[in-house]
This record gives sequence, C-alpha cells and structure tokens, in this order.
Amino acid sequence: MKIKNLSLKNFTAFEQAKFNFCDGINVLIGTNGTGKTHAMKAIYAVLNSLKTANMLSNDLEKLFNIHNSNELIRNNNNTRKATTFFSHKNGRLEFSLGISDGIINPDSTIDYKSEIDIEVNINNSETVNFVYLPTVEMLSIYDHFFATYERKEIPYDSTCYDLALALNAATLRNTHADYQSVEPILKHLQEIITDSKSQEQDVVVKESEHFYFNLNGNKLDVNLVADGYRKLGTLFYLLRNGSLTTNSILFWDEPEANLNPKLIVKVAKVLQALADSGMQIFIATHDYLLSHELSLLAEYPSENPTKVKFFSLHKPNHDSSVMTQEGDSLADISHNPILEEFADYYDREVELFSNEDSSNDTH
Repeated sequence: MKIKNLSLKNFTAFEQAKFNFCDGINVLIGTNGTGKTHAMKAIYAVLNSLKTANMLSNDLEKLFNIHNSNELIRNNNNTRKATTFFSHKNGRLEFSLGISDGIINPDSTIDYKSEIDIEVNINNSETVNFVYLPTVEMLSIYDHFFATYERKEIPYDSTCYDLALALNAATLRNTHADYQSVEPILKHLQEIITDSKSQEQDVVVKESEHFYFNLNGNKLDVNLVADGYRKLGTLFYLLRNGSLTTNSILFWDEPEANLNPKLIVKVAKVLQALADSGMQIFIATHDYLLSHELSLLAEYPSENPTKVKFFSLHKPNHDSSVMTQEGDSLADISHNPILEEFADYYDREVELFSNEDSSNDTH
C-alpha cells in the first residue's frame, strides 16, 4: 500500500489543500501551527479506521486528544456532535465530517463541513503495518503506560498508545523474512547508537516490561540513556519486532528532536535506507540540517535515486488558512521558513560584525 495523495477541506487549519506524495520520503516543513502534524494524523486516522473498522470520528478524537471531532472543522462553532461518512472504493478513501441530527449515508444530501480524501494503491493480498512516531519519547515511559492511559491519568493522544502496543510485540527470530529484509538497517542503527561495529547483542532489549540498552558491554536502564539515543532505540526495536517492515508506512514527527547534529546526518541516512527498502515515509521537521540532507538526495541523485518530495505549509497572514507548496527538492520551494530564519541569522551576524568594526575604527 502506498499513499498517493491527500485532499483536505475545512479540516483544522486547512480550508482547501492537496498533497501529491511520492512512494519514498515525504518531508513537511512549515512554522508552528501550519498543520504538518494534522496532515499526517489525518492519513493515519483513515488508515487506522480502515484497519480496525472503528468510527473515524472516534479515532480522530483520540488522535487529537479532544472530546468532540466537531472541533476539527475549520471555523465551525456548532457544538453538536459531528457525524461521519466513510467510503472505500477503487483505491480512494473518502471521509466527511459534518453536523447532522440524523445518519449520514452515501445518498445523503447533507452539505459536509469537513472532508478528508485519500487515494491509495492497495494490494489486497498484502498486510501493511503503519507506525506513527510522535514527538513524545516512549521507551522511558513504557512501564505501566497502558494502565495510566486507560485511566486518563496522562494527557497523551492515541499515537502514544498505538506506539506502546507496537513496542509490546516480541522480537522476531533471526531467520524470519521480515528480520532478514531489514537486518542491514538494524546493524546500521546499532552502530550509530553504540559507536561500535563489533557488538552482537541487540542494543535495545525488553525484560519484564522494561527497556534496557546494551552499550559496549554494559546493560543500562533506559532512563540512564540520552533521550536522542532512546528515540533511535525506538526505531530499532520496531524494526526488530516486525512492527515496521519494508512495505510499512512510517509517520515520524520531528525526528530531529533531542538529536545532536552528527546524529541528524546519520538519521537522514537511515531514512534513505528505509525508503530504498520499500518503506513509505512521512516526516514533519523544523530542522535545517535534516531537511537539507534529504534535499541533497534529490538534488544529487545516485544511480538508483531515493524518491523524496517536499511540502511547504504556510499562512499568508495569521487568520488565513494554510497554503501548500510542493517540490522535488528544497530548491523548488519558495516558502521555506527554515532557510529564511538562517538567512536572517546571517544578516544579524553581518550587522553585528559591521557595527563592531565601525566601533573599533572610531577608537
């Protein structure tokens, strides 16, 4: 399964938007509040509803940690419960979210207030896993997570719950086809985390529902390991237990969070390897280095180039809806807030340097 495109109408920050995705790495950039996470969660919610046969409005409420999916309709003040209509036909998944006292059905003439339309390539013979990595780091809070989540003692949305379920799976045997297909990537991740090519033990293990790291002969409690390594360890364990495979779909919100620049460059290489193996990837990022490392894959392609596409989300003003722009590299994007801020930084530095130079000349 591959996500081909996404159309949003009157959904959260979007009045009307369309995204045409590639089969490899799809990179969403934009300032805070421009809907990067919302676009990814819209796709994830539809896929999850298709898989579990749940009411999509219920999935959306859990994903956005809200009490009424009506709140997702842009500029809507109606307080009645939203009703949903969901259809699946010829590779197109359509979802409409509207306000109604009755039941919405395919023949209904109700004017829907909000719509999510996703086109996918579906092979009915394959089972596709999809995983959402939120900004929250999960390995260190995995203990007792399910009980506290069910009692609503923690304010996390359902992406965290779904991720905890994925981490709950047992690791695959080394002879399993899914393990063997990602073994080179696992070894690469293990080398990044341990800074060693010789370690044979899995870098991340789960014992009695608690995670540990094996680092250069030492077994360390997960809470003694740096947050950035825990994020990479999460990805390692999801590949190790088969929750992520070569035909999976990965959503990763801000992969760069808590990573130093050297690790960010290595993460870009890991994302490239995952995409080249057949995984479709969606990431939302604010990071200059990660976005530009991925852009280099498109600007200077190898013999077998990695498919990469970029999406800029921006608002002309504070009250307007989000506009989208897409391109095959960052060079094709005119609205790039990451690059714009670095250009402003350079201008500030030049100004300070000039002022200091002028001050020295007067003395």
